[in-house]
Amino acid sequence: MRSKTRTQRDLLVPLGTTGILMAVYLLVRPYGDMTSSAAEQAAAFASPWWVVAHVAGALALVGFGRLALRLADLERDWFVTRLARWAGLAGVVLVLPYFGAETFALHVIGRHAAAGDTWLLALVDEIRNQPVAITMFGLGLLLLAVAGIAFALAWTRYTASRAAWPLGILLALVLPQFYLPPVGRMAFGVAYLLAAVLLAVTVLRRDPAPDAGAVTTSADPASMITSSR
Repeated sequence: MRSKTRTQRDLLVPLGTTGILMAVYLLVRPYGDMTSSAAEQAAAFASPWWVVAHVAGALALVGFGRLALRLADLERDWFVTRLARWAGLAGVVLVLPYFGAETFALHVIGRHAAAGDTWLLALVDEIRNQPVAITMFGLGLLLLAVAGIAFALAWTRYTASRAAWPLGILLALVLPQFYLPPVGRMAFGVAYLLAAVLLAVTVLRRDPAPDAGAVTTSADPASMITSSR
């Protein structure tokens, strides 16, 4: 078996994933569903950008879950890293079903409504406010908020740098940002991307040596036998 050594640079890919995709989600998302016009709502749901944006949003949260995992690989014995990892994973699992309904079910309704079956728009609130689904979604976002703060605390302890706080705080604010007007939500997406870039630049500037701050996740059995002699 080959040994795999984790370094801070392993955070770069999930950082890029969560930052870019969150910006895509909130910048290209059609906001016609936030109006009272049935035609605009139908057009928003029916747009292919509706699907693109919401898939990007779901994957952005998955990207943060992976980011928490990579940090836990660097220092797995701290409570805050374990909290970030498990809260992040649990949060992602809970929000994805709701994202699926929002993405695909509303898109199908929108296509039929745009073709003339506008009565289907009456189902939108029922889908969005289904008790189990919305409870899972809210709980998942709260767990992701916990993961964001725990991630920032762990990064500060690990590096003595506060560069993770903007991203951690913004993740904690994903739930309230749903109540912002379109321009506010788009600004949130840009801010989230910039926070991810800030942390990525910090990681690159630190540029640890391969054996500095690294964790070996597996080892060569032969070398383990040799070292035990």
